Amino acid sequence: MNPLEEKNYQLTEKDALSIYAKMMHTLDSSEFESFLSEDFTYSSQKILTDMNSKDEFIEYIRPKLEIIKKTKSSVYAELGVCPAYGHSDCLIMAQGDKSNLLGVAYASVEEGKISGLSLCIVPTPDSAIRSGIYPGLNEVDPSLNVKKDQVIITEGEFQCKKEKLLNLGKEETYQIGFSGYDEVQAFGYAFSFLNDGKIPDPYDFCISNNFNNLESSLPSDTIKVATYVNKKYSTKKIYFYVCSFTESTQRANHHEVYSLFSIMWSRDSLWELNPWYCCSVLSEEPQATLHKEAANWMFKGVSTTGCLIASVDDFKNGTLEIFK
Repeated sequence: MNPLEEKNYQLTEKDALSIYAKMMHTLDSSEFESFLSEDFTYSSQKILTDMNSKDEFIEYIRPKLEIIKKTKSSVYAELGVCPAYGHSDCLIMAQGDKSNLLGVAYASVEEGKISGLSLCIVPTPDSAIRSGIYPGLNEVDPSLNVKKDQVIITEGEFQCKKEKLLNLGKEETYQIGFSGYDEVQAFGYAFSFLNDGKIPDPYDFCISNNFNNLESSLPSDTIKVATYVNKKYSTKKIYFYVCSFTESTQRANHHEVYSLFSIMWSRDSLWELNPWYCCSVLSEEPQATLHKEAANWMFKGVSTTGCLIASVDDFKNGTLEIFK
C-alpha cells in the first residue's frame, strides 16, 4: 500500500518533493494540486514576486507544463540533500540534460498539505548530495555527470550521506539578519572611509564618466551579483555588487556585515555608486565568503520593504537577473 494512502501517515517534505518531481516528469499536475494548501506559496530567487495561493499557482503551472510538453525541453528533478533555510531534503533541478543543473527546490509541509515550494540558486545545485533518483521517471541514474562519490544508488547509502551532511551543516551554521546599520553607514564602513571619519568628495569617490574606472576602485572582496533594468527610468542596466567588513560583537564569535550597492547611470549622465541594502552574518565558526547568500537575503528585503533609493513597487516593476 502506498504510505500516502494510509490514514495515519504524515506527509513529509521528501514526499512533497517527490510529488512535485513526478509532476515535472509526467507533465501532469493533478496529484500535486490535490496536496496543496489553499494558501500555498511559490517563490523563486530569480523572480521577485511570490505566488500566495493554490489557485494562483495552478493558473501558472498548467500552461508551463504545456509549454514544456510542446517544446520537448525536459525538466529533471532529482532527490537530494542540501541543508539550507531550515530544510535538508531537496530537489536538484536541471533542464534539457541532467547535467545542466539550474537550482535546488525546497518544500514546506503543514497539517498534511504542501504549504510552500521555493526554487533557489543559492545554495548552488552542485553543492548538494545527489541520489540519482528521479520520481516519476521510474529509473535510478548511476551515470550522472558528477563526482563518482556523490552518486548514490541505494536508499541506505543515500540516508548515510544525508546524515553526514546534516551533521556537517550543524557545525557550519550561520544566521543572516539585520545589521544595526542603515545602508549608507554599512556602505561607508565597507569602503573604509567612515573608519577615519573622513567622507571623500563624491566626485573623487563615487561618480565618474568612466564605468571601468569606477568598477576598478571597488573594495578587493567585491563581487558582481546581479543586473537590473527598469525601462520606466532608463534602458541602461544597473549593476549590483556586494562587499563586506568584519564587525566585533559579543553576539557571536564571527560577525560580517555585507553591503549591497550598485553602479548606475545617473540623470547627470555619469556613472555613480549607490548603497541599497545591508545585512549581517553571525556564526560561531569561521565561514567561507557568503556574498551571494547575503545578496539573496538583501534582494528579498528590497523587494519586500524597499529602500532609500527605490520603493517596493518601483523595484518590482523592473527585471532583476541574479548571477549564479
